[in-house]
Amino acid sequence: MAKNLIGEESTQDKKHPVKFSLMPQVTIDPRELRQFFHRTDQAITALLRPSESIPSFSPIAEDSDRVQVERGAVFPRFLLDPGRAAQPAPSVERLIVVGSPLTIGRIIVVDRAGHFRPVYRPLLVYSWLQAYRVGYELLPRSEFGRWEEASRTWCDELELRLGEFIWPPADAPAAQGDRIAEICWIALALQVAGKLFIRDAWTDLAADVFGKLVRRQCESGAFLLAGLSDNPETHWFHELAILHAAASYAVQTEDRALASAVMRATRFHLNETQPDHATHQPWGLFAFLWNPDTRSLGEGMLQAAAQSPGLNADSPGISDLTLMLLADALYCLRLFGI
Repeated sequence: MAKNLIGEESTQDKKHPVKFSLMPQVTIDPRELRQFFHRTDQAITALLRPSESIPSFSPIAEDSDRVQVERGAVFPRFLLDPGRAAQPAPSVERLIVVGSPLTIGRIIVVDRAGHFRPVYRPLLVYSWLQAYRVGYELLPRSEFGRWEEASRTWCDELELRLGEFIWPPADAPAAQGDRIAEICWIALALQVAGKLFIRDAWTDLAADVFGKLVRRQCESGAFLLAGLSDNPETHWFHELAILHAAASYAVQTEDRALASAVMRATRFHLNETQPDHATHQPWGLFAFLWNPDTRSLGEGMLQAAAQSPGLNADSPGISDLTLMLLADALYCLRLFGI
């Protein structure tokens, strides 16, 4: 397995010139983009780096049936310093404990405020898998197998959830935005898991999800068709969550059709929405940084993250959930070989 993983990463590193040509309808100077990504890498790293911005995990909203999405902050910690994988990761332990076929179905994923969003479950699994991908070489031998077995079980359960979803025949209604965002994040998590564990069925399912998403994209660039009764802020949040997953998948797989859809979606937000009214978290950050025409939105998200006091007055530094989203943007930037 390790040889497969190492081979995948080394091959991926050589592909970064291809990624510059993923968006043929956007005029991009690769040198200028590389310089911009390098500066942005430094800016995001500066947000992630201070120890006070990565507080110890606190299970304040958990009980026997609830797990916090913030346990996925193991991803930014490993991304910044893969050497941490050699140390105990207490935040992962409960994911392993509840990661059995007998218990996992009843587990609800919430944030530290106790709020539930369907997207939290696949976001948590994706972040854990990315931490595994970054740090697997240094994981203690005693932990390596436990991480793999439990994360596979979580992915099996995500696959079941994906199988229960029926796509609308044409446009995707905004009223189903929470479920469609969840499905897109499930697909992103299964893509990573399929590569890690050499399971083609998962990568095929992921490709099918994003293919269906592209075919249902509205002429405006929105992924969801909103009606007069749909709350704009709720609609925009789901658009951002979908955009985030789509952009991350597009750059990781070099999917040109999806990359083009992502560019259209970023322009939709530039022209039609106010992302900061929908959320203070950097959902979709990489997508906006990727498109030269929408960098202002991405830079605004970074500024908002830098000024964020955390989830509440009792939580210093940047919230773990924000750190997870920033880490994914940073991971995507680094796929360009900066």
